[in-house]
Amino acid sequence: MMSPFGDEYPAAVTFKGVRMPLVSESRWTRGYASDDPKMGYNVSRFMDGSAAITLQEFALEWPSWNERERSDFCSACSWLNRQDDYPDILRHIMRYGGPKDWSAVASSVGGHLPQSEAFDLLSRALLQVVGLDQATNIIQGISLTKHPEAEAVLRSHLLALWSHPSLWADAPFVNWHAYGATCCIKNLIEIGAPPADFTEQARALAAHPCVRNRNSCRRFLAKHFPWLNDSTDAPGNA
Repeated sequence: MMSPFGDEYPAAVTFKGVRMPLVSESRWTRGYASDDPKMGYNVSRFMDGSAAITLQEFALEWPSWNERERSDFCSACSWLNRQDDYPDILRHIMRYGGPKDWSAVASSVGGHLPQSEAFDLLSRALLQVVGLDQATNIIQGISLTKHPEAEAVLRSHLLALWSHPSLWADAPFVNWHAYGATCCIKNLIEIGAPPADFTEQARALAAHPCVRNRNSCRRFLAKHFPWLNDSTDAPGNA
């Protein structure tokens, strides 16, 4: 098959005009990186057919995999979506995996499992990862279900984040509580909640002590709150 990553693939990829040589390879993924500019990119080996697995093989092997192997698989498995057994692979991960695994497949769960089942699985997962970076992907997965109760769940999660004592703390990279709040607002609006409901929260997040949080707020919410484009910050997006 013709690669979307240039003629050198798999030895190297060209992404956004930057050539990145292969720096790591596992059973499920290939990792690429460049030093100047500093960029990285991971490619699922399920994409090009150099890796394959069935539900039966997956279920048999899963208990023996360590955390790194499980994470590697979960981050790559979306390319199995054309397999008839893919929904059952997702169900297995949601049943036997942990927060990092659920986070990695949350969007696939939201898009490939029946609406009620996906909503139930992801809502229960969200309750176990409140305040963690893994929650942001689960928020996205819940919104993708378009379930009638998705708005109520996301509003409740936003309220929990908003009352967390660490919400306004500065951070060397990103404040995950504030980042989760921004993601909640973004997804709530996208599933039909009125932007006006979140104006004051957007203003507060736009003034967060952490520059990456301010940048994330502007990037995710400016189309709903155009006044966010009036603020500028140093480079460094989350």
